[in-house]
Amino acid sequence: MWRAGSMSAELGVGFALRAVNERVQQAVARRPRDLPAIQPRLVAVSKTKPVEMVIEAYCHGQRTFGENYILSSCPEIKWHFIGHLQKQNVNKLMAVPNLFMLETVDSVKLADKVNSSWQKKGSPERLKVMVQVNTSGEQSK
Repeated sequence: MWRAGSMSAELGVGFALRAVNERVQQAVARRPRDLPAIQPRLVAVSKTKPVEMVIEAYCHGQRTFGENYILSSCPEIKWHFIGHLQKQNVNKLMAVPNLFMLETVDSVKLADKVNSSWQKKGSPERLKVMVQVNTSGEQSK
């Protein structure tokens, strides 16, 4: 299997981003013509990478990142918060500049807290949220 992370360490972040974007565009070209022509969004998950690699990716045009920390030196980043969000951290997360999407909300209580906090922020934009649904019926999920 091809992995961008190992390639980026060997050949550089810019090369890896170009390679991934080329593969995405090749897949787009192969999709059936009757599907909507919506451009896919590449979310660069940088959770285990050093800040320098995030900045390098940013300098090569990447603007959408999945993260659980915030990097303020790149003002055009569209942040996707990934990982489990605890209710006590909701207000802190809602204060993040350029928060674009919350991945994922896994309870009604968390959804209510996020909604309330976002409304208090007074943002004219809607926060995009992915909802996690237990389809197996298992109580532990």
